[in-house]
Amino acid sequence: MTISDSHSKSLVSRALQCLRGAPLPTAATTLGVALLAGCTTANTQALIGNEWRCTRIGSRTLTEDSTPTLLMTAEGKASGFAGVNRWFGTCTIDGSTLKFGMMGMTRMAGPPDRMQLEQTYADALAAVTRWSVSSGRLQLSDSDAMVLEFTKAE
Repeated sequence: MTISDSHSKSLVSRALQCLRGAPLPTAATTLGVALLAGCTTANTQALIGNEWRCTRIGSRTLTEDSTPTLLMTAEGKASGFAGVNRWFGTCTIDGSTLKFGMMGMTRMAGPPDRMQLEQTYADALAAVTRWSVSSGRLQLSDSDAMVLEFTKAE
């Protein structure tokens, strides 16, 4: 593991200084926590804990009216609004890879166009394998191309 972030290096350095003479289980646990903190990049920090508003699904640009949303937590939970219903599930983030697990959704009916948007959004989330954040935009991609694009919700 390479630690390149100066904040992460500082955390590891301080943890090692504090651990001199500590019992082995305490030392191992503390050092592990410091190393895990070093694995979080600035982009990952931008990704999790922020609500994202979907602006594009594939080549389709969405309007502001009831656009789907996405919120991911550091604990591996994902949720949001799909167009008519709220959705929830799990996600796994590993570097630039992202995978959504089993998802559930409330079951309200809505206008046919909104229900179609919701289905298209859910299908796109299921296909996601990669993510990137650039210029304030979150892009989720499958193995071939960008499938969803988001901006931070205000």
